[in-house]
Amino acid sequence: MKRVCNVIKVLNKCQGPLTPTGTRILEANITLASKYHARWNRGQKYQVKGPWNDQHVVDIEKRECSYRKWELTGIPCKHAMTSLNEMADNNEKVGELYTYVHKVYWLDTWKEMYSFKVEPIKSRAMWPKSDCPTTLVPPPHNKAIGRPKKKKRITAEERIDIQQRKRQANSQSQKDNETQSLSSKFLTVTCSKCKQKGHNSRTCKAKDGN
Repeated sequence: MKRVCNVIKVLNKCQGPLTPTGTRILEANITLASKYHARWNRGQKYQVKGPWNDQHVVDIEKRECSYRKWELTGIPCKHAMTSLNEMADNNEKVGELYTYVHKVYWLDTWKEMYSFKVEPIKSRAMWPKSDCPTTLVPPPHNKAIGRPKKKKRITAEERIDIQQRKRQANSQSQKDNETQSLSSKFLTVTCSKCKQKGHNSRTCKAKDGN
């Protein structure tokens, strides 16, 4: 209710056919249009060129511009204003500039939007009591089948990092096993009975270890 009243106060101070925002943007585009030049194609289209070699096509009948700002904002851009100035210089019927602006920026549209009234209400202590229970019961919980998921989900980068660590640990363990288990192919066996090399105690032919 307070907001509606504030907007109505602003509306009463506004002058002109457009809202303050629409008027400000349109005047800025009119100022920028003085730096551009338009060339007519003997139809409803104009070729507009700027000081920075930026060139766009304006269609007055369809109210379109290749710059796309006229279609996006609903307000004629600097290229469109240049085309309208060229039409006025050639004694063509242009009409009021605000008619080329979308109706959402018209002051009459703004007034119509805030033409309603908000009804005042009584204090909260005078509100009627509700039949809804004050204690709200939570909905029933159904436990899903299967193992519950972990709270933290591993990202793709973390998964790759874990796999690389596992590969490094496996390769290191293989190297350790290879260094610990030496081959007995080139080792010389010593007999525990006769203390001679080349055989063991099971194949020893000496008697009583002599």
